Amino acid sequence: MFPTFASNLLKYMTQKAVRSGNGLLVLAAIVFLFSCATTRKTGGPHQYMTKQYIELKDVLNEAEVSIINDSVKVIFPNNVLFASSSDQLKEEVKPTFTRFADVLKKYEKTKILINGYTDNTGADDYNNELSQKRATNAKQLLLDNSVQNERMFIWGFGSRMPIAANSTEAGRAKNRRVEFVILYNVKHD
Repeated sequence: MFPTFASNLLKYMTQKAVRSGNGLLVLAAIVFLFSCATTRKTGGPHQYMTKQYIELKDVLNEAEVSIINDSVKVIFPNNVLFASSSDQLKEEVKPTFTRFADVLKKYEKTKILINGYTDNTGADDYNNELSQKRATNAKQLLLDNSVQNERMFIWGFGSRMPIAANSTEAGRAKNRRVEFVILYNVKHD
């Protein structure tokens, strides 16, 4: 049986793949799963992730931080990170990313999925590229703050998988985001 982290990742990536119709995501999830050990110590991952969640919630006022099972999700709205139609991070977000990176570095038993999204305005090719560049630039800022490269994985989903209706400006604003999904890596147990 897969450990909780692996089950969560498999569920998360399978849901994303089904919604987007992208079999490549399923393959990526499987490769990711097999890169991690399948043993688990009782209570360890849950306590570890809960402690990290509490610290992130405390230092990231600009982001939505939630915990689901043994994974932590951090969502930065687009307007916090990027100017409209830009993939360059705003200067004022850099101190926030320093605090974010400081917590991530304390919890080295995790992997970080960095997912970029856009709204549905503009061509799909443009949105896909923009979301990929945003995820890449968010990863680079974490790298600049000494988070290990091998812990991070990026995906650009473009306008796929909206979290709000694209029919209003408020909905489109919610869909323009970068999500960080932090998963427990049982390889460290």
